[in-house]
Amino acid sequence: MKITLPSLDQLPEAAERFIDTAQLVQHPGRVFAFYGKMGVGKTTFIKALCTALDVEDVVNSPTFSIVNEYESPRL
Repeated sequence: MKITLPSLDQLPEAAERFIDTAQLVQHPGRVFAFYGKMGVGKTTFIKALCTALDVEDVVNSPTFSIVNEYESPRL
């Protein structure tokens, strides 16, 4: 899936679109890998995604981790 944003103002809508398209709420056990060069916005998108999922944990950069897991009351 590719999501292109003309501005960061559309990030919350893009996160919701990802949640809907990936059917995260219907299938909460799904696992996704986000990859891209440094500085392309992986952490920014993951933070928006976690905000949309009501995650209360501190969201860290996925670049230097093997796995980051976050719990969401929506899933």
